[in-house]
Amino acid sequence: MPPVAAGPVTAVVRPVEVDRAEPASPRLLKLLALAEEEPELSALEPYLTDGDPAVRRTAVSVLTETAPAGTGQALAGALADPDAGVRSAAAASLRELVETLPPEPALRVALAGALTVADPVVRAAALDMLRALRLGDVGLFTASLSDADPAVRIEAIRALVSMDAGDALARAVTDPFREVRVTVAKALGTVGASGAAFQEDGVLDALTALACDADVLVRGAAYEALAGVGCPAPLAGSAVAALADTAWQVRAGAARALGAAEAAVAVPALAKSLADPNADVRKATVLALTRHTGVEEARAALATATADSDADVRAYAARGL
Repeated sequence: MPPVAAGPVTAVVRPVEVDRAEPASPRLLKLLALAEEEPELSALEPYLTDGDPAVRRTAVSVLTETAPAGTGQALAGALADPDAGVRSAAAASLRELVETLPPEPALRVALAGALTVADPVVRAAALDMLRALRLGDVGLFTASLSDADPAVRIEAIRALVSMDAGDALARAVTDPFREVRVTVAKALGTVGASGAAFQEDGVLDALTALACDADVLVRGAAYEALAGVGCPAPLAGSAVAALADTAWQVRAGAARALGAAEAAVAVPALAKSLADPNADVRKATVLALTRHTGVEEARAALATATADSDADVRAYAARGL
């Protein structure tokens, strides 16, 4: 994705959100009246620091609607608000305006500062914005791989993918949360687009470790990641063995991986996998075989699959011939 170009900020037309739990205070009514005038940031700043959280939340809404110059930094500052509702509103507003905010150094400083806020919602939003605006760097994102909250660590992984930082991503393979390890497996498949990347960035070693993970979803994701980036000899042999795994998710991932392996290793194993009792595994197998149609055995196996009991398997097989 190319950097977001700086330029005039376009106002977002949407109703101003107001907390209706209590009657509106005079201060709140004054703010709502001000919103009709499309005020500059200087006019809204006193409301962003008002003692009433309802006023501050509404100020965030007005700021998002009118989007004057300096909106990004102001919203990033609101990420540190003592009220959770204000912080959540600021995070949502930043994401809403991401395509209109100029990626200025001052915004980077404010977003990087938000990574120290105790609220994980704020830290995740800050990482998301730093990634989207291309204001972060590998070191900044790598540091968040050790964040206490798994949702924040997942955002850090997404950010490192955007920078093709395979070596940094490999550090997350031992994360204690399954969802994080699944995410990193998929991420490694994205950045390891060449054999060189496998070796230089440690991606091969990381995927090898994830393919041996105790969790079936992690193992399945690790094998599936190989489908788009190549399945070198060490992992091709593991994928063949994984076709006998007790978990269908692992068998399906292994079948997809073998679509990128050498035909001599992959095709005989895939031909046998067409007898798998799980339809999802057979579909993955057929799709893998379609990548080896230059081999007669693969074409023969696909022809056999056109008589499969599952309609999708039959359709994929027929399409591959």
